[in-house]
Amino acid sequence: MLFHATHVHSYQTCHAHDEKRKAKVMEAVQSAGDIGINIIGIFVDPPGHVGYFVLEAESMEQIVQFFDPLLELGDTNIRPVMSMQAALDALKSTD
Repeated sequence: MLFHATHVHSYQTCHAHDEKRKAKVMEAVQSAGDIGINIIGIFVDPPGHVGYFVLEAESMEQIVQFFDPLLELGDTNIRPVMSMQAALDALKSTD
């Protein structure tokens, strides 16, 4: 399954200039493979304090485990997603 997550934090909880917070982010990213998560991409809007994650995992439990170290850094909105082609194929099979 693919998941899109949007992580938003404030200037006060920004990890860019805080080594402890930065280490938590790096720990989560580096542990992804151990959890069974494939990181498709991570994109950021530094001035907006927003991170966008596209992750592949077999379960939501893996996603929860991945984001656990980041919970105190801000709010994360997680959505399961699929490619447009997969959605179109799914619609064709119901006809």
